[in-house]
This record gives sequence, structure tokens and C-alpha cells, in this order.
Amino acid sequence: MSTIPAHLDLLYPPEAIEEQLVILSAQLDTWAAESKAETGKLLLCICLLRGGAFFFSDLLLRMRQSVEPAFCRARSYDKNTNKPLDNIEIDWQSTKLAGRDIVLFDNICDSGRTFKEAAGQLLAQGARSVRSVSMVYRVRPDSLHTPDLTGFTFAGKEWLVGYGLRDHGDLLMNTRVIYTARDTSY
Repeated sequence: MSTIPAHLDLLYPPEAIEEQLVILSAQLDTWAAESKAETGKLLLCICLLRGGAFFFSDLLLRMRQSVEPAFCRARSYDKNTNKPLDNIEIDWQSTKLAGRDIVLFDNICDSGRTFKEAAGQLLAQGARSVRSVSMVYRVRPDSLHTPDLTGFTFAGKEWLVGYGLRDHGDLLMNTRVIYTARDTSY
């Protein structure tokens, strides 16, 4: 692991993340069993790449029920400035969505724009149901979406880093730790 910069403070250590993964996977097992019983199809679990990949993989590996994993490319922030884009770009990678129970996964639900847009697109394409899961839900008065399932609720304004969450240079994305950043240049 890289040296931890002095401007980062530990928020969620690996043990807390592991505990939440176990809790979340149990609920997802229930959803997967219900979907299979009602539709005869596996629950379709879609990761909103890129930061959510670590959370998605960790969570699905803890599940006991089988699911169908899939990925989409969602882009709602400018990579260089972390400023929101005017239009959210989502590429569903030719995944067949009609008639499916779908769960969207991302490591964080910040403004809720991506989850809201993705859910709307999925329903418009004939999805039977859409739910969302995030490791961290940032409570904001202007939030457009609240995940159906979340590991941690965070009310602070600090930038979060680690476990798929970007820092400058993406140096700590592949850690199973989440930090707050005191550096306001995020």
C-alpha cells in the first residue's frame, strides 16, 4: 500500500467494511432468491464502473445465491476536475435488460444523479424492477436518490478516498479502507 498522505484521516477501517459486506450480502441473497422464485431468472447485478468494481466484486463473492454479474460504463464527473458533467453518459454494454430484476452497485451515492439516471434508463428499457446498493451514502439535502441498501451513511462534506474512491492520481483506489480528505482541492 502507498504511504498514506498526512491530509487523510481514517474513516472506515477494513474490519468495518468487512462487517458491512457481510450484512449487505445477506440482504442481496434474499433479493436474489425472491427474484429467482418469481421470474425463474437470476438477479442481474450491474456494477457502475469504475470505482464500484472493488465493492461489487467483494460483495458478490460473499453471496450464497447465484446472480448474473454485468457491468456498465457510467460517467457523471469530469475525470480531471471531479466536476459534474451536464449529461450522464451510460453504456449498458449490450446487456439484455427487459423483464429483469436489476440491482445497481456503486461504491458511493453522492448526489444520486447517476443512480437516478441509470434506474430511469433501465425502467424505460423494460426492466421489471431496479434497486440500488452503495457502500457509502452521502447525506445531502439536494440528493436525487437514496440507495435501497447501503453500508455506511456519511453526513460530512469531506472528499472520501480509498476503496474505489478517487484521490489525486488514483493512488489509493485499490485499498479496503476509506479515508476523509482534509485537502480542499478535491
